[in-house]
Amino acid sequence: QTHRFCVELSHFVSPPLRFCLLVGGDSMEDQYSLLAANPDVIVATPGRLQHVLLDSQLSLSKVEYIVFDEADRLFEMGFATQLHAIMASIPESRQTLLFSATMPAILADFTRASLHDPIVLRLDLETKLSESLQIEFLRVRPQDKQAALLIVLGTRGGD
Repeated sequence: QTHRFCVELSHFVSPPLRFCLLVGGDSMEDQYSLLAANPDVIVATPGRLQHVLLDSQLSLSKVEYIVFDEADRLFEMGFATQLHAIMASIPESRQTLLFSATMPAILADFTRASLHDPIVLRLDLETKLSESLQIEFLRVRPQDKQAALLIVLGTRGGD
């Protein structure tokens, strides 16, 4: 599901992003072929990613972002050791995003121990998302970000 959503979003990026899906139960040979193509994004289950890291000596030294979806479930399912190992193999300068329906103690401990200056954003049950909420993805050169923001805000003026 995460992989499909990422691929859909990538249609708005030029050139298109290259993805690699690493999950248990799929062909290792096919997954290694995808890795050999030097993907921009790797979507993986923690166990399979750690297996690939150990087996292939894959370097994650250039990782800029890491996202843990359903982080609470990952800890509930016993992936804490793999998550710590993965975090140890990527640069400290990366940005880490954790998405979770709940904040159990083990996830809070992981956040405090593994992240620098974490920010927690909560959507409580009482919080309602606007039905007119839209998701957009823009790829902008760094020097054009401020101008692009002004253009987007200007086009949304009365919304």
